[in-house]
Amino acid sequence: MGLNVVAVDTGENKKELSLRLGAKHFIDFKVDTPEIKIKELLGTGVHAAICLAVSKAGFESAYASVRRGGTLVLVGLPPEDMPVPIFDTVINGITLVGSIVGTRRDLAECLDFAAQGKIKTNIEVRKLEEINTIFDELEKGEVTGRIVMDYE
Repeated sequence: MGLNVVAVDTGENKKELSLRLGAKHFIDFKVDTPEIKIKELLGTGVHAAICLAVSKAGFESAYASVRRGGTLVLVGLPPEDMPVPIFDTVINGITLVGSIVGTRRDLAECLDFAAQGKIKTNIEVRKLEEINTIFDELEKGEVTGRIVMDYE
């Protein structure tokens, strides 16, 4: 979409994947504080952040990364309540958007991007016998992309 992407995750495998898929910058949240590093890199916050995290710390970091007049899109569904700093939200003109499903127009745009070759996927096919290893990798955050199970 012509945007400069700052990916925030942890680990070399996620860094390599993010940069390979087009991110301009990668911030490892276990090494740096994302909102501080973003402001160092950009001189201000981001225009928009998409928060996929399911943790309070991830939500707070994404919120703190958004510049005045920016937008925070919330996709992750954490198990705990996420307090929103109302005063800062109003004063800084931050827009909060929740998104769990797309519209038909969103789907059409997505399919158009795919048809133009603008969407890259990272899919790994694994055998059912590897299910316990796969779950271990998921729990450790080592899976980059999606795993498709081969039942044959």
